[in-house]
Amino acid sequence: MKRLEDRAVIVTGASSGIGNAIAAEFGAEGASVVVADIRQEPKLEDQRSVFDRLDEAGAESLFVETDVREESELQAAVDASVEEFGGLDIMVNNAGIYYQYQAHETPTDDWEDIIDVNLRGVFLGSKVAIPELRRSEHAKIINLASIFGLVGGANSAAYCASKGGVANLTRQMALDYAGDEINVNALAPGIIKTAQNVIWRENNPEIIADWESSTPWPRFGDPSDVADAALFLASDKSDFVTGHVLSVDGGWTAR
Repeated sequence: MKRLEDRAVIVTGASSGIGNAIAAEFGAEGASVVVADIRQEPKLEDQRSVFDRLDEAGAESLFVETDVREESELQAAVDASVEEFGGLDIMVNNAGIYYQYQAHETPTDDWEDIIDVNLRGVFLGSKVAIPELRRSEHAKIINLASIFGLVGGANSAAYCASKGGVANLTRQMALDYAGDEINVNALAPGIIKTAQNVIWRENNPEIIADWESSTPWPRFGDPSDVADAALFLASDKSDFVTGHVLSVDGGWTAR
């Protein structure tokens, strides 16, 4: 039997990168998937459409245009999952953005954008999902933090603040909802090859050299590496795991 058979999932930011990989893997494991994103097509032209991947897996899916800064749009995604798939079992708060600035150089508007998407979006996604998750026998929340929510990262003041908030919000919600048997965990990816960092990977050899020296494993991660970890947290195999922030970073935070 597939590990997520007959379970309904929402993945925010699922059209591209890590979200695309998580949605596709969950669909291949039997889940019905709500792709909640501001766009339907991936940001990188060489990445396959998540809908092609879900169709190939024979998974049920639907798209709900969703800006995670808007509670009403996240609520619409939950409502669509309930209407189309009969409920909601797994909420993956994945949508995120990243700009590089030192604190004193960070434009206030960009600070607010990063906090709104990366942290407020996780809060709002969880807020609207929890009433439905309480009705599920397989309830899981998976948040996307980052290694830069666990350790500092140069030129990443707002991003580090937002992802540190995600990590501790995860721990806090795990306490509040343990009695409801809702597992709340987070993933902290390291350097994963996505559209979010492609500009630096292609144009800034100094940054790449720094990232390589900080990653003990002899390669950067792929979105599928994070999706594999997400599958564990979404499955019954993690039923006694809650409040954990799992690093998927090739050893970055082990240094």
